[in-house]
Amino acid sequence: MFYFTDQRVDMLDWFSKLTLEVILCTAFGVDANIQLGENTEMLENAKALFQTPGILRQLARLPFGKAFLKLMAYLSGNKPLYFQGVAKEIIKSRRQQGLTGRKDLLHLMMIANEETTVEGVSKLSDEEIVAQAILFLLAGYETSSNTLSFTLYYLAVNPDVQDKLRKEITEAMESNAKMPLYEVAQSIEYLDCVIMEAQRLYPPAAQVNRECSEDYDLNGIHIPAGTEIVIPIYALHHDPDAWQDPEKFDPERFRGPAKDARHAFQFLPFGAGPRNCIGMRFALMEIKIALVRILTKYKFVQSPETQVPLIIHPGGTLSAKGGVRVRVETVI
Repeated sequence: MFYFTDQRVDMLDWFSKLTLEVILCTAFGVDANIQLGENTEMLENAKALFQTPGILRQLARLPFGKAFLKLMAYLSGNKPLYFQGVAKEIIKSRRQQGLTGRKDLLHLMMIANEETTVEGVSKLSDEEIVAQAILFLLAGYETSSNTLSFTLYYLAVNPDVQDKLRKEITEAMESNAKMPLYEVAQSIEYLDCVIMEAQRLYPPAAQVNRECSEDYDLNGIHIPAGTEIVIPIYALHHDPDAWQDPEKFDPERFRGPAKDARHAFQFLPFGAGPRNCIGMRFALMEIKIALVRILTKYKFVQSPETQVPLIIHPGGTLSAKGGVRVRVETVI
């Protein structure tokens, strides 16, 4: 039985608060209390940074591109410099506390900043720690919040899928009551299928870039060393030759014969190879735990404000323009 709260909420906004707070807490040991309304400036700056039009990434490849981007950053209030200041302040605070506390990502980077005794291994510079901290902070926040909001959108407009997932979550929670939540979440196969299908339709990164390290010939095409190679993940995920009815939301694609017959590199939400997303396992664990906790207590329903289909903003990542607005029903 459900109690209709008639609450219409923007799940992208809520998930943005959640994922930014999670990455700050788990990776950097910062209790930002963003979900309680604190540190709103950081959240707004992060949102604005990822709303930068994707065309600017193409302009960066031109001879004048870097100078143009610096000008745009200045005119937009220097959002990158804002996060550089945030990262430096976090590192400064941690150094004052010493390295005897929690062993999180920042702790490991600061240890790597010290003189190393391993031959051939160089230590991280302060600049590298700041750069990596900014990257992990922003990437860990944006991609996870988008994946969560896209997943909730598809569950709201596909109530049969949501009912099936909620049933499997309930059964898993009841039969594994003594297991830690993260282990329960990892054991729910249909949850994996739902998340992967949402990532197929709206991958966290629409494309990834690699640089050819040496001259290479592929099917008669010569690729000189130093050439930038762009892998169009969004196009691969929507290729009708690989996916039957590619615009349809169908989690069953990711189990059984359909999954086994598919090329391994046809689905690349986190990239592939030795330089795939370093935060993949963390992100998936965060997404799964969040969905299990939320779907145990709430059901999401399409409302008059729900965009169908979603209008997508192609910025630094793919995000829902105007948010993901749905109605929430509380489970009794």
